[in-house]
Amino acid sequence: MPLRGFTLAEVLITLGIIGVVAALTIPTLILNNNKRIVETRLAKFYSNINQAIELSEVENGPKEKWDKLVAPTGEEASVTNRAWFDKYLNPYLKTSDIYVKNGLVYILFPDGSGMYLSSYSSSFFPKPKYFDDPNGVTGKDYFSFLFAPDREDQPYHYKKGVEPFLYSWDGNRETLFTNPDYKCTPNGGAFCTELIRQNGWKIPDDYPIKF
Repeated sequence: MPLRGFTLAEVLITLGIIGVVAALTIPTLILNNNKRIVETRLAKFYSNINQAIELSEVENGPKEKWDKLVAPTGEEASVTNRAWFDKYLNPYLKTSDIYVKNGLVYILFPDGSGMYLSSYSSSFFPKPKYFDDPNGVTGKDYFSFLFAPDREDQPYHYKKGVEPFLYSWDGNRETLFTNPDYKCTPNGGAFCTELIRQNGWKIPDDYPIKF
């Protein structure tokens, strides 16, 4: 019997079906992969930075008694804050690069993430390409943390390590969405980090920002 192969029309139809399926599934796969990267790196950062603080306390005493970071203004701030990092954290962290810019200490980690330290708040970047991006979104491209162990007026930071930014939080989850200054909205917000932490460092279903 003569052998029969696929006709050109059949091949084109099959390729068309494959293309449609790929167009429908690949964006979802990319989205889920990006979310997993953010979740994994957030959890790893939170664990590593606070382990470093605990190790530093053995050498430098209680963290609430440490010297303070200064406001990131001017060359003097750059020198002071770099010295602070070198004394309290650098010996206990694995880093791939460290540099100071405009009074901020920028730290790159071996997994491709990074952070900067500030006296007001600190930000973690799953992908440091957003370090100086004015269009970066808080809660998507970078995440707000705060190290303020000496602030007795801030119960969610007093005597704590580097924690999700919760300045002036009243303890209610709903407030993470409604606080006038720091609420987590589709446009971002400092309180977004806490929503992920409360969900075990997994982005919750009601997270307002789309990845």
